[in-house]
Amino acid sequence: MKIRTKIYLSYLGLIVFIFATFSIIFYATFKSNLIEQVKTDNLRFAKLVESFFINQSKNIKDLKKFESYFETWGYKFLQDYIVIVTNDGSIEYSNKELDVEARVKIMKLFDENKEFSYSFEIGQLQEKPYLFTLYKSKSNTHFFILIISDLERISIFQKRFFSLIFQIAIFTALLAAAVSVFVSKQIIQGLLKLKEGIIEASKMRFNKKVEVGSRDEVGMIAHEFNKLIEKISEYNQAQIRFLQNISHELKTPLTSIRGYAEVLKMGLLDVEKANHAADRIIEHVDKLKILINQIIDLTKIESVENYFVFEKRNLEDILFDAVLDNEGYALSKGIEIVFEPNTKIPVLCDKEKLKEAFSNIISNCIRYAKSKVVIEIKLQKDEFEVRIEDNGEGFKNDEIDKIFERFFKGKRGEIGLGLSIAKAIFDKHGFAVEAENAEPVGARFVIKGSSYKEQ
Repeated sequence: MKIRTKIYLSYLGLIVFIFATFSIIFYATFKSNLIEQVKTDNLRFAKLVESFFINQSKNIKDLKKFESYFETWGYKFLQDYIVIVTNDGSIEYSNKELDVEARVKIMKLFDENKEFSYSFEIGQLQEKPYLFTLYKSKSNTHFFILIISDLERISIFQKRFFSLIFQIAIFTALLAAAVSVFVSKQIIQGLLKLKEGIIEASKMRFNKKVEVGSRDEVGMIAHEFNKLIEKISEYNQAQIRFLQNISHELKTPLTSIRGYAEVLKMGLLDVEKANHAADRIIEHVDKLKILINQIIDLTKIESVENYFVFEKRNLEDILFDAVLDNEGYALSKGIEIVFEPNTKIPVLCDKEKLKEAFSNIISNCIRYAKSKVVIEIKLQKDEFEVRIEDNGEGFKNDEIDKIFERFFKGKRGEIGLGLSIAKAIFDKHGFAVEAENAEPVGARFVIKGSSYKEQ
């Protein structure tokens, strides 16, 4: 079933359910509530009649005046019969002619309820339902007021009222259908655009964004989908560049290795040159080995589950081990590493992976430093900041945003995955890493994260 049809049916079903529930409740209570209201109105009318008679002469009651007085009132809605019964049970007045059945019914009602201030009884007259209301006057000259109300009018009113409700329900259902068509059209259009975007993405075409103008949930999904497509597109382009760079980086040393191997095979070189060729082959193989290991390491970091084993460690100890790993490299280049930690910051980490990330950054700074590399740690509340800074030439403006890209070639033309691996490791730990130029000269790497708190 299409979602549009579901929306139609849900709107109509809701209207039908509300109408059916309302009708059942209304039908079950309407007549009884209206009868209770008639009882209340009859008592009020009886008291009005009582007031009229009390204000008349004590010796004579002007019945014609009484009748003409109430004929001008719109008070008598369901009060068909108005009967005055004396204290001894004789009928003194009736606004309508009473047949034998009515008189017998009135006498029986009077005999059974004359001791009460007022009473109600539902009975039949001429095979029609009536409500009998008997009210006892509180004046000195006791008399009774009997009001007989036609209940058949209530049934007629009930049917007409339900007919009106039914017409309103039909109109409401049509209005709901029109609203559901409009609303579903808006929703469906957005979903269809999302479908088109998904189809395009499945064909590896990430240049088409989903344009949904609504600000509802569909619009929010479309917005998030566009962000996802943008990230996938960026990742896809990065993968393409990665493969291109890999092919280039592997092709160059392999070509050199093949060339040296062919010359050696032909035996055209003397011993000294043959040894030089062999050394060059070993050198290229070592570079390939390092490069392949870096590729494997980066792939595992980004793809392999449970590749990281997290435990509580001191950040300063990990940085100190990373400095020791690079100490020989720094001495060979005459670079001083300045690191004087004065804090003990606990972090949840994979010690070896995090040490590798810091070591890659430190070695990169050593490579470009003139005389020293400075490492500082700052702690503010639960947030730490590690700064690794050299006093070299710093970054060019167009390099800062690309420094962590795979196989990015810097100003000295050196290519590698060290910084890409470092960023991937920091990301897995929930740490942020940024590159910037230091003041007055040099390059600076800033790593920020949260210290570990015992639960």
